[in-house]
Amino acid sequence: MILISLPISLCAQKAQKYSMVTQELSQKVIATPVETLPYRLAVVPFTASKISVQTSNQFGDYLTETIIGTLDGHPDRIKLFERTRLDAVLKEQEFSLTDLMKPAAALKIGQLVPIDVILSGTYTKLKSYIDVSARLIDVTSGEIVMSYNGRIKMDKNLAILFKTTDPTTVSIPSSTSNNVQPVQVIIQNNNSLTTTQPSRSKDEICKERTTEFRKRLDDLSAPEKIDILVREAMKVPFDNLCGVIHYDMMYAFSRYKIVRPNYDQFLLHTLDTIALPAGDNRAYEIVRYLAWDQLISEEEWKSGLTAMKRVGNYSLSSYISTLISKPTMPTETAHTRLDQVMALAQEGKIGLPVPLAFEDTFLEVMEGVRVNPLFGRFIYARYGSRFLPDDRQKTSLFHELDRLYEAETLPQGKTEIIGWIADFFRQQKYEKAHEHLFEFVWQFQLTDYEDRNEKIRKDFPESDLRILVDRCREIFAAYAQTSPYPSQKEDRIKFCVKYDVPIPGIIPTLPEAASIFRGSNVDEQFRVIQLLALMGDRPKSMETEIIGLFNKRSIEQKQKLSRVQTLAIEILGHTKTSQRTAIEYMIQTLTQYNEATEASEIALVSIGKPAVPYLINHLDKTTSQDGGMQYQLITILGKIGKPAALARPSIQRILKINQNKDVVYAAEAALQAME
Repeated sequence: MILISLPISLCAQKAQKYSMVTQELSQKVIATPVETLPYRLAVVPFTASKISVQTSNQFGDYLTETIIGTLDGHPDRIKLFERTRLDAVLKEQEFSLTDLMKPAAALKIGQLVPIDVILSGTYTKLKSYIDVSARLIDVTSGEIVMSYNGRIKMDKNLAILFKTTDPTTVSIPSSTSNNVQPVQVIIQNNNSLTTTQPSRSKDEICKERTTEFRKRLDDLSAPEKIDILVREAMKVPFDNLCGVIHYDMMYAFSRYKIVRPNYDQFLLHTLDTIALPAGDNRAYEIVRYLAWDQLISEEEWKSGLTAMKRVGNYSLSSYISTLISKPTMPTETAHTRLDQVMALAQEGKIGLPVPLAFEDTFLEVMEGVRVNPLFGRFIYARYGSRFLPDDRQKTSLFHELDRLYEAETLPQGKTEIIGWIADFFRQQKYEKAHEHLFEFVWQFQLTDYEDRNEKIRKDFPESDLRILVDRCREIFAAYAQTSPYPSQKEDRIKFCVKYDVPIPGIIPTLPEAASIFRGSNVDEQFRVIQLLALMGDRPKSMETEIIGLFNKRSIEQKQKLSRVQTLAIEILGHTKTSQRTAIEYMIQTLTQYNEATEASEIALVSIGKPAVPYLINHLDKTTSQDGGMQYQLITILGKIGKPAALARPSIQRILKINQNKDVVYAAEAALQAME
């Protein structure tokens, strides 16, 4: 009965090779849609579940490193948070790895480290296979955005990682500084520890002291109490063992806006002594604490800059964001400090174990100043011309320009950035350039929801789009046909038609279209007129050829030709034709009650005043038996409004001869609209 109650998918799941499961999990992570790209991902070490028959730290580490290695090859989507730095945070905060499968723990991690999502998981070792479960959790919302279950087939290589250790006796050396006596520990085959002499370890002592210290942080009601705490805390070196009290101090002081210059000096000294800030969580936490008041003194900046010299890719942006991108920082000060960073980059003095390339530093700085578009514009304007990217960096640069444009609020700033984007696509050729160009312009397209359109018009003004199109016409024409997907290619061609981007052989010129309409190829006429319908009033010069389509007949392609003629009506409405033949044709279709009828109603209203005499003429010929026609004609005249005032006598006549309530209502409404 228990087996029956289990999910069918779990019972029927087939064990696969280790490489297939890890690849499948990694691909699922990569394919998971995340709002911001590239997103920052932390991979938590996989740990054994409670029901696993065997545990192995070696297997957990091996599985974790395999997944990290697979994900590391997709920098355009994922920025991996360094594992050593994450391990330090988990240890200092005393997190249980199994708890990190829970959204609440992920939310807490998101408050401590600069990441967007976290991947955590467990494994369950059984006799002939290993079940793997994983979750991808958004650290901002706590939402589980992806879950995965896989089954790994056990083989002799994996079995090595689960081998038990023979009983062994080892000694933990004494530590005179912590008064810890030597303890003999017997390591059993079941991996449990048996001590021959009870004793407190250094970890236990530090944990006890930390607990006591945290209780005292609950009372910061008097300056004297705070000063005593600071003096006691400064006696404890800020390492990653007993020094965890400083994380609590920094949190409490920043939360309650407590300033103690002597404690700040203690932290600055600690920061200056950290050899590898990228792999040591203390460095960034100190920097973040020093910046809580939004004011970065020159001394704090110098220590932060020294730390930045020793960090690598994916860490530099966090330091820039914390130390420079502050709304309270004077513009001149920010520019000076950004210049100092870029000067070090040009000299090859930023980054360990090897200096970062200038291009990587440039991108990290651009990411770091995202929250302040003014600083982003400064960096790009001053250093963008020196940027010589590879294909990976081109993708990253596009995303930075895209974000910079959307974040900019000043019209002149947006126009400047749209010029940079145009230059980018003119100068940079790479595999995904066509996707990125159209991905950018689709953001300007209006929707069916007016509340959203208001924001689109503000963030993506049409005037800027036309600047981009004017400067990149040949690029749009070339990229319109690059897509392998027919529907996507069709959308791109329609965009080019709308914005008058010629594509030889695909989008005809107006003279070429006129020649096609004079011919007899209905298929080609249908293809071309669909494009002309997107051109607004540009086909005005070929009205004669468009009107000529109304006289064409085809037995075999009657339905398609009818669609051609309906589109011709739409186009003549766009051009506001005044030609009698066209207007009379439209009025005649009003009695057909088909697709052409609706198109004619819209077109006649769009034409407006030139159509009024013809509408009046037909209205005057109607009788009380022509209620349907009267209703249509009066409705169109009413929508035209004041320019149709000449029709008032004719409409008043209808009121006298027709008592149909719908016609009467339409007549009264039309007369009011003409006042």
